[in-house]
Formats: sequence, C-alpha cells, structure tokens
Amino acid sequence: MTEPLAYLNGALIPFSEAKLSVTDLGIVYGAAVTEMVRTFAHRPFMLDEHLDRLYSAMDYVCIESPLAKSELKQICEDLIEQNAALLPQENDLGLTVFITAGQNLPYLGLAELETCRTPTVCVHTFPLAFELWDQKYTAGQHLVRSEVQQLNANIFDPRVKSRSRIHLYRADKLVRKTEPEASALLFDVAGFVAETTIGNFYLVKDNLIVSPRPEKILGGISQQMVVRLVKQLGLRYVEADISAKEILEADEALTSSTGYCLMPVTRFGESLISEGVPGPVFTQLLSEWSETVGVDIVKQAKQIGAARRNALS
Repeated sequence: MTEPLAYLNGALIPFSEAKLSVTDLGIVYGAAVTEMVRTFAHRPFMLDEHLDRLYSAMDYVCIESPLAKSELKQICEDLIEQNAALLPQENDLGLTVFITAGQNLPYLGLAELETCRTPTVCVHTFPLAFELWDQKYTAGQHLVRSEVQQLNANIFDPRVKSRSRIHLYRADKLVRKTEPEASALLFDVAGFVAETTIGNFYLVKDNLIVSPRPEKILGGISQQMVVRLVKQLGLRYVEADISAKEILEADEALTSSTGYCLMPVTRFGESLISEGVPGPVFTQLLSEWSETVGVDIVKQAKQIGAARRNALS
C-alpha cells in the first residue's frame, strides 16, 4: 500500500477516492459534526474523549449514527495503524471523523427516502502540517479582536463542534486583510473573550490560569489536558469572563488546539503580551505535556517543519 486509506460508509477505500456527493447534506446545509484527533508516536491521543464529544454533538443536531461508538473507535484505530505505517517514525498523523445528516431528500425524491435517512460516515488521516505552526512556539502568535461574534447559544450551542463554520472562516479572513499573519479572537455578545477560530484561550496571572466560561465556548479536548497539567504543576485554574483589558494586563496568554497542543500569544492587537516572548508557565505546561505523551512536541514540530520548508526552497 502506497496510498493512505479512508473509511467511507462501511468501506475502506484509497484516500483519493473518498468523495462526497453534491447531494450530501454536509455540503448542501453544512449539516455535519466532526472531530480531529492527533497521534503521538503513531498512537491516538484522547480518542475516547473526542468520540464522546462527537456523539454528544450528534444528539444535539439530531443525527443518529449508524455505528456504535465502539465500532467507530475500532475503525479509527485500525485506520491509524495502517496509514501510520506509511509515515517516517518521527512524523505523526491527524485523524478526522465527520458524520453528515445524509443525502438531501428534495434533490433525490421519495424513491431515495431510505438513502436520505442514512448518515454519511467518513474517517480519514493526514500527516500533521508542523510547518504551519512550528516557529510560533518561540515567536508566539498574534491575535486580533474579531468583528465576528461568537455563536449565540439561543441559535446554535457553541459547545457543539460542527462543520458549519463559515463565521470562523470569515473571522480570520477579515483580520488578515490588515494583519496577514494574525488570527482572530472572537468575543461574545457581552464583550468577553470566547475563543480563537481553532482553539481555546487562556490568561495567566500570578500562577492563576483563567479560561472563558464553559457555556460560551467549544470545550476543547486539549483544554481537558491543560486543566490536568495545571493541577499537576500545582497551579490554579478558573473559568470566568475575560475582558480585552484583562488580556493586556496578563502575565501570559495561551491557546490550545489538537494539532499544536499549546501555543503562546505574544501580541494582542497592537500590544505585546509577556514582553513579546513566550512565558514560563507556557514553557512548563508544554514540557509537562511532552513528558506525558513521550514526544518532545516542540522538537518534533521544528525538525519536521524545517525539513519541509527546506524541501520547498
């Protein structure tokens, strides 16, 4: 096997053949829920937690999975094992699972009613793109307040991870019109911090780590890891409203996401955070994370990222 495999509706097929019909509700309505998992040393990280969140999302959006959670977990593990064999040992994979609401009945008609009632299930992998974030472990990231607001819970619960993300796409696009290297930080309707377009946000002040209130954000699986590491290091963790002013007064600011794990924020708008360099709490947390998973997260990202950029030059 020289091409990765993907799982699509009961079959393992070459990745290049994994395609959705234009009649799929994942395309027509964006009616799909999703998870992304990463591996460390080719082993899936917190897969159970990701699948728990996926099935909760399906309940919320009224999609009934044709697979039991245990069946989907086995598919994920088998696919990682097969596709990781195509990678160098020092590389790692991202694994994406998405489940759509099935086919669009008005496009296909009553003759295809049963087909339209059957959700689409897809699982695929990809090599992690370390070159997209490896330099930010030392340079940090630049966040800019977005004019796009966080989802209103009365319309759609922000705690649900769906494929309907046009507002997040727009948020980053608008920010990058004036700051091409920045990312958007969304605020809620009350003017408090919510999250970035791909991850959770934290402030550090006097060994206290503060994250936005859980009912206003997508609770991250990586966020669960951050909470665990904070406790291991004897630091304190609270969930509270965060204003833009408090960001500027913080000792450090951080974000977490599945791919890069943990990242320092060294600039918010026009202001430097932690004097424009990663702070000690970030360094402690990421070091502890590396120790826990048995992979030097920064070293791996920098080595592979540099090699890929060199190959392109």
